[in-house]
Amino acid sequence: MPLPKARKIRTPEEQQLVIDAAIADNHTMNYPTHIIEKGNEIVGGWCLGAIPLVMIWHKSNSINAKESLILNNTFGTIMNDRSPNGYLIACDNNSPYIGHMKKFGYQPIWETNLFDSNEII
Repeated sequence: MPLPKARKIRTPEEQQLVIDAAIADNHTMNYPTHIIEKGNEIVGGWCLGAIPLVMIWHKSNSINAKESLILNNTFGTIMNDRSPNGYLIACDNNSPYIGHMKKFGYQPIWETNLFDSNEII
């Protein structure tokens, strides 16, 4: 049995094959940059730094709803300039924003947890 091999995705069609293979395996892989193949089978995908991640904190009792909307528009403008192909935004389940994210135009991808490497935070 061959060992799995990773390589950079070369075409939009290859990227879609990884996305489709993940969906068929009941997983989500929206922005793959690398394909994992074992023989002729796609057995995985990696997204390695291809899309920015936005993390925001506003002090609960110091920012009102109107101010929050203004700030959200500001970072949205910055991110549209920096990343015209989109970005991911983290929202904690305990955040007062969690119930409004779809109204703000964001679509959930999957329930997940974020972990840091090397204690960067």
